[in-house]
Amino acid sequence: MAVTGGPFRDLRWGGITLRPTKDGEAEYEANGNDYEIEASPNGDFYSTAEAKVGYVQQECAMTIPEFQEFIALKDGSARAGTATSPNGDVLTLNCAIDGEHILSSGKVTVKLSGKVRVQ
Repeated sequence: MAVTGGPFRDLRWGGITLRPTKDGEAEYEANGNDYEIEASPNGDFYSTAEAKVGYVQQECAMTIPEFQEFIALKDGSARAGTATSPNGDVLTLNCAIDGEHILSSGKVTVKLSGKVRVQ
């Protein structure tokens, strides 16, 4: 389940300090496994796990040079970062840029996917 509730207090990734917009909503989900417990026809129970990739997503303010620096890091490589969630959780990131990013009116919705851990 994704966590939301206001902008990240601070967001750093790949050597860049990103500037979350004040009216943007931070969204994140830690990586790990989703488990399901099911009953088999003979009455035994078993569980299955599905691996899930973590992500952080936030609308950020960027100038054209900042956007160009950010997009230059879109090579599929995971980079380290940190973020502080609206409720004070500290997240460690080892993520890559995910999806298309378009700079519009000085704002871009940043999505980073990979390993996201809540400290």
